[in-house]
Order: sequence, then C-alpha cells, then structure tokens
Amino acid sequence: MISIALRSLFHERGKFIAALAGVAFATSLVLAQTGLFVGFRQMATAVISRVGGDVWVMSKGTKLLDFSDPLSAGIRSTVAAHNCVENARGLIFGWTSIRTPSGGSENCQVIGFEPNNRLGEMPWSLASGLPSDLHAPMRVAIDAGELRRFELPDSPVGRGIQIGGRDAYIAALTQGMRSFTVVPYVFAEAATAQRILGWGNDQMSYWALDLKNRACATDVISSIDRHPDLQAVTNDQFRKMTADYWVVGSGAGATLAFSALLGLVVGTFIVGQTLYSTTENHIRELATLKAIGASNMELVRFVAWQAGFLAVIGGAIGLLLAMTMRSGLAMIGLTMSLSASVLTVGTASVAFMCAVAGYVSMRKVLNVEASKVFV
Repeated sequence: MISIALRSLFHERGKFIAALAGVAFATSLVLAQTGLFVGFRQMATAVISRVGGDVWVMSKGTKLLDFSDPLSAGIRSTVAAHNCVENARGLIFGWTSIRTPSGGSENCQVIGFEPNNRLGEMPWSLASGLPSDLHAPMRVAIDAGELRRFELPDSPVGRGIQIGGRDAYIAALTQGMRSFTVVPYVFAEAATAQRILGWGNDQMSYWALDLKNRACATDVISSIDRHPDLQAVTNDQFRKMTADYWVVGSGAGATLAFSALLGLVVGTFIVGQTLYSTTENHIRELATLKAIGASNMELVRFVAWQAGFLAVIGGAIGLLLAMTMRSGLAMIGLTMSLSASVLTVGTASVAFMCAVAGYVSMRKVLNVEASKVFV
C-alpha cells in the first residue's frame, strides 16, 4: 500500500509540488511566527534574565522593566533588612539621548550596574573591550550595530560621545544586544549612569535580591510591600510582566498568531485539495483493491501514507526555510528562536494540518464501493 500511495502521489507532479510547497510554506510560517514570539519575549526580558536575583524591588506601580521611577537613596538598607536577604544588587535603567556629530539626537536606554557585586560580567556579549574597561569615570559601552545611527566610525573605542548632555567616552562595544523597542542600550557602571541621568549617589531603579532560601520569597515580598513606595515581585513574575506588556499588550503576539494561523489554513487547503484529487483520480484502483479483499484500514493507509510523506518532506523543507529566515532576521537585529519548544509547536501544527487535510479523503476512501471497479 505504501508503494501504491506514493506512486499515486508522484503521478501528478504539478499537484504534488504544489502540496509540498504548501506544507513547506505553512511550516516555515508557523516556525517563524512562533520563533519570533519567543524571541521577542527573550529580547524584552534579556536584562532581567542576565541580572538574575530571586526577588526584584521597584517603585510602587511599576509594570515593566523599561519604565520605572528612581528609588531614593538609602533604600538598600530597607530592602536588605530581612534576615533571608543575602545580597542586594542595584540596577539603573533610565532614558536619555545621545547627541550625534551632525547635531541630531537619538534616544537611548542607559543600564547602570554595580561593579564586582555578583552581577556576572556586565555588559555581556562584548565585540570589543572588557568589562573592566568601564571602571574609569564616564566610560560607556554601546552596541556595534548602532554605530551608523550614532554617526560613529567602525572603531570608536576611545572616542568621546555626549550622552544626556554630559561628555563620556566609549570604552567597549557590545554585539547584538538590542531591546524589544529597538532603542539602543548604553551600558555603564552605576556611578557613571547616575551622573549621565542626573541622579544622586545610591539612587537605583531596581534592587535585585539574592535570598538565602527561595522558600522565604513570599515573606520577603510581603515585608517590602508594606513600604508605601515600594513593591516586590519574583524574577519570574517580573519577566512575565515585562514580556506580556510588550509582546501581548502591544498586539505583536496577536499579529504573529494570526499570521501563523493563516499559514496553516492555506497549507491545509492546498494539501487537502491535492489528497482529495489524488483519491478521486484513483477511485477505480481503490475499488479494485476493496473488491479483492483489502480492508478499510488498508485503504485508509493509502491516504495516511500520502499525508505523512507530505508532512515529513514538506516540514523538513519548511524548517530549512525557517533557519534561513532566522539568519536573515538576525542581521537586522531581530531574534527568532528555534528552541525545542518552538520545534515541538511547529511539528504538532504540521501534523495537525496534514491530518485535517487528509480527513475528507479518508472518508471518501471508506465509502468507496467495490462495484466502482465495473463502472
């Protein structure tokens, strides 16, 4: 039955190629849209994931990483007072602008961090320079992909730049570190970031707390929430808040889901038409098989093998297309994930699409009468 099914499928090459293209198109679209959805969430929460911490403390009413009010000096002692808090690490996240050589202005997000405070190496993904190069006053790191936007040469390390109306110097370059909003990141140590933003000493946007025991996170959060100006959430909650705001709240997630659904509908229609046409064109042969004793299950396998073949081959082509798209999107600063979860969603979607496409043909096969052979 496998040989008969595949030969029937190959017999009409035009329809076979169209069906294969339909599956490949649907697969690549589902993988691309799902991968972009996951990638957007990763981009939106990259800083939170990198900083880590069990509990994050911020000003009351903060809904996401990108927008928060600076906390007053002295908050460190308040948030670290609980006996379960092992360490409190400050993070600055503020908005300002960079003056370009031509006199224009470009918005940027300044990320300030405390050096040598268990934050790991910040900034990460360096293309040039070392984290220690930011130790000197007014030293910053910018992304290599933003050099053209800031009207800077290809090798700008050591060059002066005006940020927030203050003179600073580029000490390092990062690679591929972009926000969901595509507003450039500027990394600096906390003291430099405070000077650029005009904040006072020890003023931070967030405090990331490392706990001695994660089981006491609820108690720590309750203790901090009693402060009239503070709120605290777990790392996972803060990442979800930020990702949901940008990806779901902005409508980007719904747009991606609609595009993926459209690809599945188009693919299902094309594959369904091909399988039904193949079944219809070989109805006499199927009736002959039934007349000589073929069971309904054996006839169903005629369609199942065709649908399965299209799913495997078309899915593989679609995966290659998605991988090519990922490389292209990376060149323009977009992250498209092809993680195990994304591939699982893509595989399940293609299997479902081909199963639905083959359903009508299977019903046709099950209702075939042996008398058809004499028609």
